[in-house]
Amino acid sequence: MSIKHELRLVLVATQFLTRIPIQLNQYQPQWLHQSSRHFPAVGILVGVLCALVYWLATLAFNPLVAAVVSTAFGIKLTGAFHEDGLADTCDGLGGG
Repeated sequence: MSIKHELRLVLVATQFLTRIPIQLNQYQPQWLHQSSRHFPAVGILVGVLCALVYWLATLAFNPLVAAVVSTAFGIKLTGAFHEDGLADTCDGLGGG
């Protein structure tokens, strides 16, 4: 695998897991499967960005407000990907 191909897979993973608009000139369906090895790196990036937003928000607000701001940022960044999964789990457990 070339470095260019691996970078393309990182972009595919980022495009899939976030709402960051990434334009790819071409796309092949198997790239999504191949990009799954980069999901942890994208997750770390999302986590670091949310932590940075939290840290910056604590400079101006109390920790509760900073947590809300950071969570809202994460929701905006990922399109509520994890929050939707949590809601589906709760619905499945509670709704039967």
